[in-house]
Amino acid sequence: MRSLFWKGMLAFLAVVVVAIGGVAALMGWATEQEFRRYALARGGLWERVSVALAEYYVAYGSWDGLQEALSVLPRARMMHPGMGPAGGQWTMDFRVADASGRIVADTRGAPHGTATRRDLQAGIQILVNGEVVGYILPNAVPPVPALSAEQQAFLSRVRAALLAAALASLAVALVVGGLLFRSIIHPLRQLTQASQAIARGDLSARAPVRGTDEVAQLARAFNQMAESLARAQEARRNQTADLAHELRTPLTVLQGTLEAMVDGVYPPNPENLLAALAQVRTLSRLVEDLRLLSQADAGELTLHKAPLDLGGFLEEVMEAHRSAAQEHRISLALERPAAIPLVLADRDRLAQVMGNLLSNALRHTPPEGRITVRLTDRGREVVVAVADTGPGVPPEDLPHLFERFWRRDPSRQRATGGSGLGLSIARHIVEAHGGHIWAEPTPGGGLTVAFTLPTAAIA
Repeated sequence: MRSLFWKGMLAFLAVVVVAIGGVAALMGWATEQEFRRYALARGGLWERVSVALAEYYVAYGSWDGLQEALSVLPRARMMHPGMGPAGGQWTMDFRVADASGRIVADTRGAPHGTATRRDLQAGIQILVNGEVVGYILPNAVPPVPALSAEQQAFLSRVRAALLAAALASLAVALVVGGLLFRSIIHPLRQLTQASQAIARGDLSARAPVRGTDEVAQLARAFNQMAESLARAQEARRNQTADLAHELRTPLTVLQGTLEAMVDGVYPPNPENLLAALAQVRTLSRLVEDLRLLSQADAGELTLHKAPLDLGGFLEEVMEAHRSAAQEHRISLALERPAAIPLVLADRDRLAQVMGNLLSNALRHTPPEGRITVRLTDRGREVVVAVADTGPGVPPEDLPHLFERFWRRDPSRQRATGGSGLGLSIARHIVEAHGGHIWAEPTPGGGLTVAFTLPTAAIA
């Protein structure tokens, strides 16, 4: 009874029973009333009056003088035995209207007025040669006459037919409703099975999608969620492996250096100690990068924003990297308009972004190459672009540049490829400022990484 299918079927059955039962009862009542009305009009009670009035019309060619003719009729001729209360007599009391509805005679007194369309529809037609020449309009509702055995049998057959039709309609409705409910419940059951499989850890489970209705949309959304979970699990697995690799390299070097000094292979002089210290610093930077990413993922990345002149700021950052650029025979250039609006930014975090972008550009730009930093004012935001003349990145790899631990060549080590966290950190910092970051090929060869910052007035 807890099944959604049977709950739906019971609710559907209740609605169908009420609807079909109500319609059948109403049709049975209306049929009986109309049949009794017909029997009343055509069963002898009014038949003689209708025939007499039709003969009068034929004899005189109109309804003129009908009121006088009715007034001189003996009242006893308008009495019908066995039709009144307790089997007494009932006096026939009626009006006569012509074909247009004008009252031409009334057993209660002088005729006047015009009958309404509803009165004419409820009246008894007076026919002459198949043409309606008038109507008999009873002034009082006559008692319901007793039906004959044949008439009772007819009504019984009508009721039986209505009952059979109602039962047949109920059966068809239940079959159709069952099929419809099954078409709804079956996909839901499949969706439940897929969700239970995912709850057990099988992220490959998917729900079948059929059609475009709400259930299909739910299944499609569920499959998208399952795919997102699978990608997230795969990303966590890869990140764990990458993190272990990144930690293992400096730890291995550090362990080897210290063991060599303990065994007397390396003397404990400043040169060897500085090599070990460099690996410790590498580990510290990696741990700090991971801490920063965890803060960004949790929405706890703290920014100390203040109005900042990007032109002067970029000149300072580039000056800090100029010696490394000269060592690799790479030129650094800043292109900026005469006036640039202030941005509201965290100077230290923005310096971290520019440091990552310039370090990557220096790492991949060959000697005699060029790195250009461009500033563009877009009115509501400022664009900072770092363009190099290096080998560039294939278009299919551009969307992955900002994924943590991603390297185009998985075989590269830290010495040549970095930790793979710099661009991911840059993306989080830029987005925390209300901007966005992207990468695109540099015209003529190379890679351009650009990001936007809202101006101080907008921010």
